[in-house]
Amino acid sequence: MEPAKEDDARRPGFRLEPWPTAIVLFFVVVFVVNAIFVRLSLTSWSGVVTEKAYDKGLAYNQVLKAQQTQDAMGWRVTLEDGTLRAGTLGTLHLTVEDQQGTPIRGARVAGTLVRPVQQGYDQEFDMKESSPGRYEVGLSVPMSGIWELKVHVDAAGGEYRLARRIQVSASGVGG
Repeated sequence: MEPAKEDDARRPGFRLEPWPTAIVLFFVVVFVVNAIFVRLSLTSWSGVVTEKAYDKGLAYNQVLKAQQTQDAMGWRVTLEDGTLRAGTLGTLHLTVEDQQGTPIRGARVAGTLVRPVQQGYDQEFDMKESSPGRYEVGLSVPMSGIWELKVHVDAAGGEYRLARRIQVSASGVGG
């Protein structure tokens, strides 16, 4: 029976070594944290997306040329968005004048109000001429924050595109 005890003494029992255990635990923690981040990113998608981003990138030189043509026309387009408040009906005003300051009458003015950080709140609209060269539309913006306004003016003298970020205040006193 002595030889069996010697074999047991030479064979140590299962024992965790500290360094290999620490390395394995490190990678387990990294995997778990990454899995949590992946899960959060998949469940918290904000809807921010650019439709056909590659095609828009390819057409960028055309966009620059259109901007140069628009600048050469010399139109003055003034936007007034001061009455827009979240949750209430406000009015958006646009004044369009040619290079000499003459109001541009009879234009077709259409636009889109886009919430850049959330999907599902975009509003398309057509503006009506309220006086010569002055166009307006009533809009009800559902929430405060930054909105992107895109307006397209199509008149006999040419086309004009306007893109602006506007701040919509909260409704109520001190909004």
